[in-house]
Amino acid sequence: MDSKDFRLLVALHENARQSYRSLGQRVSLSAPAARDRLKRLENRGILQGYWLYVDPSAFDREELMLFYKGDWKREDALKALAADDVAFVTWKLDGGLSVQIWPHDRGKAVKGLTSVLGTRPSGQTFTEIQRKLEISPVDWRIIDALVDNPRMPFEALTEKTGLSPKTLRKHLQSLIRNETIFIMPWLGSLADSGEVVYHLAVTGKVSLSELRHTLGEAFLVGDTQQPPMKYLLCRASDLADVTSRTQAAKKIPGVESVEVTLNRELLVATDFVHSLVREKIREWEETRRR
Repeated sequence: MDSKDFRLLVALHENARQSYRSLGQRVSLSAPAARDRLKRLENRGILQGYWLYVDPSAFDREELMLFYKGDWKREDALKALAADDVAFVTWKLDGGLSVQIWPHDRGKAVKGLTSVLGTRPSGQTFTEIQRKLEISPVDWRIIDALVDNPRMPFEALTEKTGLSPKTLRKHLQSLIRNETIFIMPWLGSLADSGEVVYHLAVTGKVSLSELRHTLGEAFLVGDTQQPPMKYLLCRASDLADVTSRTQAAKKIPGVESVEVTLNRELLVATDFVHSLVREKIREWEETRRR
């Protein structure tokens, strides 16, 4: 994997519905060259698919991430996925689990997942509702259609939503631009060449520029408020390089902890997301009938 491959993955994180032409322009490649590179990343197990992430503020819900260390099995990840208010579960190569919950009641959500997994989380991060999102019925129809197939071809999306191309394009661009939804890639970790694509969770008050100075190629995927944490997508030449960069990052002033996360599988609770979206649609329909 070279720098252009990594920059393509970064561009996909920003908007995975971009055309090959748009992606290629981001890294000075033709559309066919961008398509071929992404195909190779798929064949090597780095690019494994795509998923839709909706800002939980859209549902008037908070964002809670729980971490479980240990040698958990895929069956455990599936049990966690089926728990109340769970949006997605990441099963790590080291056996750990990261579970994101969109709760109304944090205490109740943690208690429920503790009952399912039989133990309390080893750590957690939390982000409160940060903004009030104005989402129209048209927007909800688009979101509902994208949950199962975020990269659905535009023509198929117009047919599924019943919207005109002009209306669909306008609302879809707005949803992405306003960061109401994120259409992102599912990434594996290891390439056959030995190079590593990995996520890094950095806790503490430190700027992204300071982290990039130490880590090299690093892209901000997300962050949390409590505690302050940055979640980064990074690239390294091999596992020894990952260790070296991680140790250097720990020495940056303001950094409290650095944790490497190599993902084995991402499990998304699409039924749960559908239920929240369709509840919003029903609320709008009931309001309209009054």
